[in-house]
Amino acid sequence: MDVLIKFISGLLIFCVALIVEILCASGSYSSHNNSNAWPGLGTQNTYYVNPSWPNYGQMGATTPWPELGQPRGQSFYNQNTRNTSTQNTPIWVQNGRTWNRVSNQQQSQPVNVPNNPTSSSGSYAVNTGSNTGVQRQQGQNVTNQDEELREFSENLLQRDTNNAARYVTINYQAKTTSRSQVDEAPLPLLGIHNDAYNIPTISKMRLLYNNYILQSNVNEHVSPQEREEENNLLDALLSTSVMQQTRNFLINKGAIGKDPQHFRNILKEIWFNMYSRGGGKIGSSGFEHVFLAELKNGAVSGLHNWLYFKEEESKNTANYLGYMKNIDLGNKGAILKYHFKFHDVDKPVGSMFIGTSPEFEIALYTTCFLLRADQVCPLRLSGHNFIIRTFTYRYRGKNLIGSAFPEI
Repeated sequence: MDVLIKFISGLLIFCVALIVEILCASGSYSSHNNSNAWPGLGTQNTYYVNPSWPNYGQMGATTPWPELGQPRGQSFYNQNTRNTSTQNTPIWVQNGRTWNRVSNQQQSQPVNVPNNPTSSSGSYAVNTGSNTGVQRQQGQNVTNQDEELREFSENLLQRDTNNAARYVTINYQAKTTSRSQVDEAPLPLLGIHNDAYNIPTISKMRLLYNNYILQSNVNEHVSPQEREEENNLLDALLSTSVMQQTRNFLINKGAIGKDPQHFRNILKEIWFNMYSRGGGKIGSSGFEHVFLAELKNGAVSGLHNWLYFKEEESKNTANYLGYMKNIDLGNKGAILKYHFKFHDVDKPVGSMFIGTSPEFEIALYTTCFLLRADQVCPLRLSGHNFIIRTFTYRYRGKNLIGSAFPEI
């Protein structure tokens, strides 16, 4: 009897092992790892194509984006990187309430994305489209022509009546590199005449400078006065020809509705909605990151606006160390790629427009975010081609601006 029991037990164990092996081979049995997940990101998140505005409320792709100031192709990407070239790779697009798989034949260049752990509070979107961009708007797969974006930006610059370049002196001094520890620019970068601060949108934007806490891991509470200052800035921005043309362009591209209030609501949400960059602390927003700056875990984040840079330079809290590249926009200003320190914290690479109005910069960033979020957005100013990069921060069911900056 004992022999019979042992024989039956052994037979059962063999059968179970055989069944498991068959199921594994057929793909019916698998671990909980999502096949769409990026290597090393864990298994708690599900990864989909990121549906950009106006499809708010959809699940979005989640993965971190590289910290600004880390140039592609350098040591930042030496570990845990993935080639995200999407040439000939199928993509998913929304058609009504369903997602359809379509062929993506557009040309693209490889983009390395570091597989760092995502924040438990929010997350950045994966660039799943090609560098030329395929965007899902109102349930349709719409390809936005690069030349249309370049013509739009060029025309917008001519409408920038609040451009302050005539009041700005730029002292580039010497070239430097991202790795240099030598201050190649002992003098301040910018000189700004006081008349620039009388421009309505500039004066209203500067009122927001004391509304934010520099550390992004500290809770921020928006007071009624601060909310009023935000609304006053939005009203001033929307009254300009630059923002009116931007609204018309986005309507024609199917990115927003025709109701003017709809555009205002979008701007308020993507720029001023507060969110957490980690630790459950609500201490960041798109506006604060781009038009001011943040410190997190001993690193500088954001600071892509010339007015705020000058504000901090005047306080000796921003130190310009030299430039890597610049684009001269003639009497309309410049675009600068540079190395600097902020509160004695090194930022190897930063970039910003110089001399352009707040509405012009918000118009370009918003357009690129709504049409080319997490992808290359090709533009042209004063005959010079360059790109803008915008990154989606997914927080509590909304696609918000994580960062936006020019790249030259």
